[in-house]
Amino acid sequence: MTATLSAIARGLTGSSVVESRRRADALAERGVRILDLGAGEPDFEAPAPVVEAAVRALRDGNGQYVDPRGLAALRERIADFATTRHGHAVTPDQVVVTTGSFGALSIAARAILDPGDEVLIPEPFWGPYRNIVQMSGGVAVPVPAEATGGRFAFSADALAERTTSRTRAIIINSPNNPTGRVLSQAELRAVADLALAHDLWIVADEVYSELVFGNVVHRSIATLGPEVADRTIIVNSLSKTFAMTGWRLGYCIARPDAAVVLARMNHYSVRCPTAFVQHAAVTAFDEGWQAVEEMRQSYRRRGQLVAGRLARLPGVEFVPPDGTFYAFPRLPDAWGDGTAFAARLLDEAGVLASAGGAYGASARQHIRFSFATATAVLEEAFDRIERLVGNQKEQGS
Repeated sequence: MTATLSAIARGLTGSSVVESRRRADALAERGVRILDLGAGEPDFEAPAPVVEAAVRALRDGNGQYVDPRGLAALRERIADFATTRHGHAVTPDQVVVTTGSFGALSIAARAILDPGDEVLIPEPFWGPYRNIVQMSGGVAVPVPAEATGGRFAFSADALAERTTSRTRAIIINSPNNPTGRVLSQAELRAVADLALAHDLWIVADEVYSELVFGNVVHRSIATLGPEVADRTIIVNSLSKTFAMTGWRLGYCIARPDAAVVLARMNHYSVRCPTAFVQHAAVTAFDEGWQAVEEMRQSYRRRGQLVAGRLARLPGVEFVPPDGTFYAFPRLPDAWGDGTAFAARLLDEAGVLASAGGAYGASARQHIRFSFATATAVLEEAFDRIERLVGNQKEQGS
């Protein structure tokens, strides 16, 4: 008899984004020059003072275990950041430092879910949410959305229709991956009202909070009042803001009694996030903001370039993002769905992008392009896309 894995483990699905990356790597090994518009991470390095602080922390012997809540100095910086930058009054005892947003989401889900509890997740959504909920014994409930002119509408009515006696939480992501959309005050209020009416938790993924463009303002749902903040767990990360993806550092913000439990779960999951990285993160909050602004402006310019190139593609529907570094256009039906077109794009043009279906059934006709890459790469990638589309049109005529 062969020992079997758990039902939860067997039910986890692989990441189509990771699979596409592996296919691209295989093509690259055969000599194909791949242009990567699939990467969900900055192409910048972490700010120089942060790198120097990490080296200094190691040389100073800061490689031991630290409190599972996180370094006191870092929790103070995070609390001050949330209070002064986002208008959400936070104290250090509400902060738990984690191994990236994955770690924050994982302990949040395990802290609030019992087996069989349902979690509403509005589409389009970042794919790992579904498996993180499942790993915690919960049931992910995708909430379909409709796109008009390429822009997805957020429907509070659709959320309410899928709320049952088993519903325990709602996950929201603003600015959103993959759409780049920022939820309005009215949309946040609708989520808060539903949570209050049905005694639900709100998990607010705000990892792109500092990457918004123009006059767009990121608002945290926790600012809607103490009764909303008390049932909200904010998830954030240094990965996108400070270009520290591989450093694996994030955090949760929750009411003090919940933070005690989150810290306990953090302890028994990873003991503590890497100590010297936490020391470097203090420097990120102290000295990294000029670099953040430079990166944000670069993403804004690249996003404008991508918008211009998408406008040249016949039949493509696209609304420029409010933030993040993603474009999420709707493809013409004649091109096939996002999965088919992304496969052709990689195999025939050597351009890696993410199929919209990875973000929910509502997004099947969409594709995600990351513009977290050099301008020259973006220009060449869209030259290849135009040639592919032109060839497809000729073959169909």
